[in-house]
Amino acid sequence: MPLFRVITLATLSLVLLAGPGAVDVSEAAAPSSTRQKADAESQKSKVQSRLSTLQKSLKANEAKSEETAKALKEADQAISRVNRKLRELNAKKDKARTRLKDLEDDRKNVDVRRAQASQHVRTIARAQYLNLKQPAWQRFLEGANPSEVVRERASLRYLAREETRALSLLDNRQKEIDRLARAAQDEQKNLDRIAREERESRQELVREKSVREKTLKTLQGEIRSQQADINKLRKDEQRLGSLIANLDKKIESERKAAEARQRAAQAEKAKKARSGSKKTGPVRHRGGSAKFASLKGKLTRPSTGRIVARYGAKRGASAKWQGLLFRAPEGSDVRACADGTVVFSDWLRGFGNLIIVDHGGTYMTVYANNESIFKNVGDRVKQGETISSVGRSGGDQDAGLYFELRYKGKPVNPSAWLSSK
Repeated sequence: MPLFRVITLATLSLVLLAGPGAVDVSEAAAPSSTRQKADAESQKSKVQSRLSTLQKSLKANEAKSEETAKALKEADQAISRVNRKLRELNAKKDKARTRLKDLEDDRKNVDVRRAQASQHVRTIARAQYLNLKQPAWQRFLEGANPSEVVRERASLRYLAREETRALSLLDNRQKEIDRLARAAQDEQKNLDRIAREERESRQELVREKSVREKTLKTLQGEIRSQQADINKLRKDEQRLGSLIANLDKKIESERKAAEARQRAAQAEKAKKARSGSKKTGPVRHRGGSAKFASLKGKLTRPSTGRIVARYGAKRGASAKWQGLLFRAPEGSDVRACADGTVVFSDWLRGFGNLIIVDHGGTYMTVYANNESIFKNVGDRVKQGETISSVGRSGGDQDAGLYFELRYKGKPVNPSAWLSSK
């Protein structure tokens, strides 16, 4: 700003930096002190106006950012629900396929038994035919026992009746199998249709999430820029306020000097002393359970991904990582490192879809940035059990799992606790 540079060079150096032996401030600046004050006040007014505009814009962008972050949370949760439903649908489809296979096996067994029963019926019918073809009196003449002949014919009738009954039951069983198979096929088709719709819905949600992530990133960039501008303008305003206050003092000093011109020498000496006492500069302010414990080195690795950030490593300008960051394919399994109970299963800003497992003895593990959550609060989990899937919820750009181990609420280096396998 040209005016600010003029003030800085022509006035601030005289008003703020004067000391013993410097040029007389009253005589050097007296002709323009009032004008300089007016110009400075005008400049301050402009800065305040610009600051007010920026603050309003910043507030609006922060509100948009909050709305976008909320929408991002809803998208993450919706994707988690869809993935969970797809997982359940796949399980149902597997069961339907297993039922179809079992029914097909039953059909094959029934076919074999029907063929055998039909053959038995034919054999019995032939035997009956041959038995009835020869008159009973002829068999008696041939020396057959009458009781044996009667018993033989009765047995053939019984066998024929029972085989016919068994064949009828097998026919009914085959019809029932056909009905159940059609029902299972219809169910599988319906599950395929629902899964297809859910996948399409997931694709749309992923697209919407991508747009929201870009919007949030843009807004955050604008907010950072506006905050930087506001901080700069606030510093400018402070500098201008200090300058105006010094100019007020200077003008008053000039008025007194005019009334006591006869004591110019003494006034000059006193003024230099006062100017020395007014020398200012920027103010600088100078100025952390026994069962689980026995598993150290034996905990299941929560992800098979590659570790890209370790506990204690630098994270950003001043922060440090308090856990491990695994890079793994989106949708891959996240496993519980040990037995425990789920105590948190929800979306949390900065961590996305988050699961926290309590292992007892004040030990807890944290699994963040999940794509989907498969467990609810209160669920018991076993060591190595899949509890979620790797994702990039919470605004992370790359798919991965953030994992922490905490003891009495404080983060502990998990590297020494995990199994090397």
